[in-house]
Amino acid sequence: MAFLHLLWTITVPILIVCAAGALVARHQPVETKSLSTVALYLLAPALILSALPSANLRGDHVVQIVLFTAVMTALCWLAATAASRLFRLDRATSRALMLTTIFSNSNNYGLPVLLLAFGTQGFALGTLYVILQILLVNTLGVSIAASGRSGESGWRALLRAPLLYASALGLVLAILHQPLPGGISTAAKLLGDAYAAVLLLILGMQLGHTRWLGAWRKDVWLGVALRVVMVPLAARLLLLALGIHGLLASVLFVEASMPAAVNTVALASRYGVAEEWTSMVVAITTALSFVYLPLVIAISA
Repeated sequence: MAFLHLLWTITVPILIVCAAGALVARHQPVETKSLSTVALYLLAPALILSALPSANLRGDHVVQIVLFTAVMTALCWLAATAASRLFRLDRATSRALMLTTIFSNSNNYGLPVLLLAFGTQGFALGTLYVILQILLVNTLGVSIAASGRSGESGWRALLRAPLLYASALGLVLAILHQPLPGGISTAAKLLGDAYAAVLLLILGMQLGHTRWLGAWRKDVWLGVALRVVMVPLAARLLLLALGIHGLLASVLFVEASMPAAVNTVALASRYGVAEEWTSMVVAITTALSFVYLPLVIAISA
């Protein structure tokens, strides 16, 4: 019954919004890049500034999130490296496998799910995880995709992201227990409330344009298996090993179990790293997430 309740209250709304986005994209030319820019540079920072000051964060939460992220990143990298050697993947595909295994869609999919499943408190905890993911994808991710080239561009991208500065300001306000002034708080909430809907519409538009011809490839399903099966299992065991419990454990488990990050497609495209393979893994894991995420949320409690 709990699974069916989660399916109805979380998955069905997400499916409806994504389907609406896919439907519009099929019949009208919509530039998702502009929508993504609005969401990343305006709606997400507003939501963070609205949620973090009232989140009642604790210092031990920050330490646990950093530790969990570091160990999970190492485990995912080792698993992808071992799988690449075992299945004798070519260099480009092996790098793409590292990207899709290490990086989950914790931002533009994970945060809206946290908001629906755990409210603003869960969202606020999730933003700390997302900040670390932004740092990693723009440094480690660029390094992997570029095959050892300088990660300077990744640092520049990170420093240009308003999400970073909004998170820093929100953390300071949370530590000082200082809410935003009334008018600014209302404006931030007004903008932030639109974040989940806009990001899920973008996700639907991207899925609507996906070509599914490469779904039969065995190495694609290797990437899917690592992201959908291995990563959630490793995350669950790691949370138990680190002694992380309660809402924080639920948030970290759900965020780590998200489908492969959409950002990996951009990295693969920019550096010529198995772009079609990466797109297929992202598309398949995202489609499967509509079924497995309610189960993940149910067992995260």
